[in-house]
Amino acid sequence: MTTTTHNKTPGMVVLVATIAGLVLAAISLLPLGPGHSALGVAFDTEADEAAEADKQEAPKALRGIHYDPPRQAPALDGLDHNGQSFSLKRQPHPLAMVFFGYVSCTDVCPTNLKKFEKIQKQLGADADQVQFVFVTIDPGNEPPKKMAEYLEYYEGEIIGVTGPYGDSLDEVYKSWGIVRKRVELDKPVMGRDYKFDHSGQIYLVQNGKKMPVSYPYGTSVDTMVEDLSALLDDPSLGERLPEVGSVKKVTIPPGSYTRAAQKNPKLPAYLRVRVGDSIRWRNDDYMYHFVGDISLGPGEEATQRFDEAGEFYFGCTALPSEVIRIAVEEPSTDG
Repeated sequence: MTTTTHNKTPGMVVLVATIAGLVLAAISLLPLGPGHSALGVAFDTEADEAAEADKQEAPKALRGIHYDPPRQAPALDGLDHNGQSFSLKRQPHPLAMVFFGYVSCTDVCPTNLKKFEKIQKQLGADADQVQFVFVTIDPGNEPPKKMAEYLEYYEGEIIGVTGPYGDSLDEVYKSWGIVRKRVELDKPVMGRDYKFDHSGQIYLVQNGKKMPVSYPYGTSVDTMVEDLSALLDDPSLGERLPEVGSVKKVTIPPGSYTRAAQKNPKLPAYLRVRVGDSIRWRNDDYMYHFVGDISLGPGEEATQRFDEAGEFYFGCTALPSEVIRIAVEEPSTDG
């Protein structure tokens, strides 16, 4: 799978380290349209002209149900469909589309997941800047393996999120305001004697933190694509997901062994490379660290080469409750 070369660097540990291109800039939220006077008071001519000028210069307003001011996106932590830890706030994509449902749903869920598929096709190359997340509302009966098997029916990348036991995501549903009412059935459907009446909207999340709008069930693919494209075209959105293979070095910063640093880690949660690419891992912390089976003392480096395509996960002692996900793609045929 990978080959590793160590380069030990004795001496003083560097006190300042950065991960070039991996710390996402704080994201600015788009205005959601000009304000309105609740009293219906007319503006004078100059104010009208100024307002019109601002309106013309303002970014395109988003559709959907607006949260004004934008809501803080609730935490979304669980297991992905590969059985690995997942945290929405730690994903490097500038945008995410999040939907809650369940595998044996026969109407809302397959419709929305098909929309995820179509949105990715319409976005084209920009689709990799948007993470599409499907969260089960029935984690006790939908473990990672079942989520993975179900998501194979859909094209593009959709991350399935579940939990290790039945009520493990209850706080998530509560904080997101998800309706999920279990209804017993007289006759089984798809092998189950129950169904769920549940929320059907799709949530738009920026930088894993802010939620400006959600889209009611029935919102068209074109509407959501136009909004996503407008956001991706706006420079104020912040840093995008780095291009495949652009990240060559990852550094464990000083102080990473502390509990405070591990609650707010600086290491990337997701990297993308191509077959034949290498990543150089460096430990600038004061303590010994492991990345997968790579051991790094203070000041040491190791180069890891990726020799086959696939999706791989590496535990890191600087991320005790997480893993680093690395997607290895086939070599580019461009040029």
